[in-house]
Amino acid sequence: MSFIRGVCKLSKNIRYTGSINSILNKGVIGSTINTKTTTITTTTTNTTNNTLAYRNYCSSTTTTTTTNTTQNEIKEVPYQFLTLTNEQWELALGKEVNKNTKDFFDLTKSRTTLLRKPTFETIQWLSKMKEQRFYKESPQDYCRVLDGVAGSGKSISLAQVAFWAQQQDWLVVYIPNASSFINRGALTHFNINPLLFAQNNLCFNFIKQFVEVNHAKLREIKLKTKFKIESTGWESSPNKTLFDLLSSTKYDSSSEIFYHFKRELNTIHEFPVLVAIDGFNHFYRPSDYGDMYDSASNLGTLPTDRLMASSLFKNITSHQISNGVVLAATTNVIPKREMFEVIPEESVLNVPIFTIYEFKLFINYLVETKYLEKSPNQETIEYYWQISSGNPRELWKILRILH
Repeated sequence: MSFIRGVCKLSKNIRYTGSINSILNKGVIGSTINTKTTTITTTTTNTTNNTLAYRNYCSSTTTTTTTNTTQNEIKEVPYQFLTLTNEQWELALGKEVNKNTKDFFDLTKSRTTLLRKPTFETIQWLSKMKEQRFYKESPQDYCRVLDGVAGSGKSISLAQVAFWAQQQDWLVVYIPNASSFINRGALTHFNINPLLFAQNNLCFNFIKQFVEVNHAKLREIKLKTKFKIESTGWESSPNKTLFDLLSSTKYDSSSEIFYHFKRELNTIHEFPVLVAIDGFNHFYRPSDYGDMYDSASNLGTLPTDRLMASSLFKNITSHQISNGVVLAATTNVIPKREMFEVIPEESVLNVPIFTIYEFKLFINYLVETKYLEKSPNQETIEYYWQISSGNPRELWKILRILH
């Protein structure tokens, strides 16, 4: 069971305006800044186990009312917090978690994150693209890239948007770690294209988790391309579904099936499609492999363009997904210069560090939810914010020590 809780009487409170109904149903969240004091009726919503736990928040007295529908009369939305149990996380996105995301969570408990302006702006963009039926007039209609300093919350924002898309009935292809996606397992010859290398270990594990998370949607998606899996003799037909294809995966056929999965992904019209990739700039550096057909090649020299799975998802500014878009987040572990030579400036969205207000808001929330026994005094809070330079990851490390 998930819940939506609002708070009343927001004083001197910066908030994003819009309706709860638009967040959960239409996905249109306004990013207008409002500092006016407002009274908000609070509502708890009961939905399925796979729904998200959104909490509208400000440090003040709360009153709640229970209802069994997402229809409500809340007209303005303050800063929100997303609280998820491990079960909800795995049902929505799978069991794999990026290390950068883990830094923000105690994985033995529910996970709470602050939804910030970049998340809302990205959701607005997704909603706009869906409304215009994913008609792409320019390169920036193909993708958005979340960028910022290390620890600013790029991975968190990406995961929040992916959660939102799942709840809005999008088909989400979530790649939580591009480095692992590129470099996992051994390489073999790829029969369909001799210039590429197959990645059976990577593809087998990815497909298995993808089916676990999305099996209900996959059963509704009919196959639209004609092909035959050479290693097993499995043939496509209009009567078969994407679930039939992916559930037929064997280890030795996994790369071949993954290849046809991406071709089918390009043609899906039953659901809007979101491909979410974390650490995307790993695609713009050599993989950890060397070319096994080139004796002069060394480890760490094989371009990602030569890897079958990687080559299918690298070109996000010109992808062929007709009913969807790509959202990526960068990592600061490797340089981004080559990537930014390709990505339009209009497609890049900055994820800033916490303001002092956001940090105070987060601490108050953790106190009210009993994560922290008591709030540090204001001088201590400002001191923590200064020594961490407002970096969310460093602030979270401090709060974990306090906890």
